[in-house]
Amino acid sequence: SIPARAGDRSRDLDLELGTMTFLAGCGAPNVTDLERGRRPGTLQAFEDFIRLVQHFDVLHMLGPCVEPQDVDTRFRHYATGRAQLTLSDKVPFVFARGTPQVEDSFEMIRLARGLSEDEFVSAAHSYTVINTNSPRQLDIPMAQGIIDFARAGQISIITPFCLAGAMAPITVAGALTLQHAEALAGLTLAQIVRPGAPVVYGSFSSNVDMKSGAPAFGTPEHVKATLGAGQLARFTGLPWRSGGGSAANISDAQAAHETQFALWGSVLAGATVCIHAAGWLEGGLSVSFEKLITDIEALQTVAELCAKTPGDEDAIG
Repeated sequence: SIPARAGDRSRDLDLELGTMTFLAGCGAPNVTDLERGRRPGTLQAFEDFIRLVQHFDVLHMLGPCVEPQDVDTRFRHYATGRAQLTLSDKVPFVFARGTPQVEDSFEMIRLARGLSEDEFVSAAHSYTVINTNSPRQLDIPMAQGIIDFARAGQISIITPFCLAGAMAPITVAGALTLQHAEALAGLTLAQIVRPGAPVVYGSFSSNVDMKSGAPAFGTPEHVKATLGAGQLARFTGLPWRSGGGSAANISDAQAAHETQFALWGSVLAGATVCIHAAGWLEGGLSVSFEKLITDIEALQTVAELCAKTPGDEDAIG
């Protein structure tokens, strides 16, 4: 179990097998809505998504929904960190983009939460996502990110992005084998740096369109890979992350059914963290305000289905 501390202690999380947390779509360079269309991400859009994520309880942690391209990359972590810490009291996200930026972000969280360095290191107050450079490579920025977060006792979700037919074998079994090896390599590095460092086993394996090479989501291969990843994660005994999303260009029927198949795959597989569960379009190239809301309605239904149904005298009437 990995305890994750939020600004409001009522929003603290325990990331462990048997629990499930949902996150909005993350990392998109573009944002879209019906009135203004598709456009590069801005700080205003980033802040608006943070406000929406804060509002809906079914989204449990913050994430970098859209990249604020109107802020210089040297200062972007300050802007996104400030937005998360002032507009929300949920667990914040920190990009692993070099030790100086990571340390700046950790210091902002310490100041906002009123924590000493020892208090910050003693529990997880933030998280990051580490992607391997498949096949079989962990590049310097990501490796350094694992080291930085392990040293500080913060959560690393170590996620190989293995697309069958592209950077992974064409079969589901082959892609899962590659994913498992890469995830274990990252997990091992974190434990070398600090034994007991909080790490989450990551899975985001799917297939590609063999005509265009574009990623596909919500496909049978995607769901099968998610189910297999759940078994591998339970074998390691670690909480684990899956991914939703859609390759559709707009929030239409294709977008809905791809997202829902990916979501059900995560639910059936017992994922601890499901990222890209709401709002994600174009395989991550854009995030949609409209789709965020429609996906949240589906997440609320799933959350209610997973909740206990009372059968006591009061419930029976």
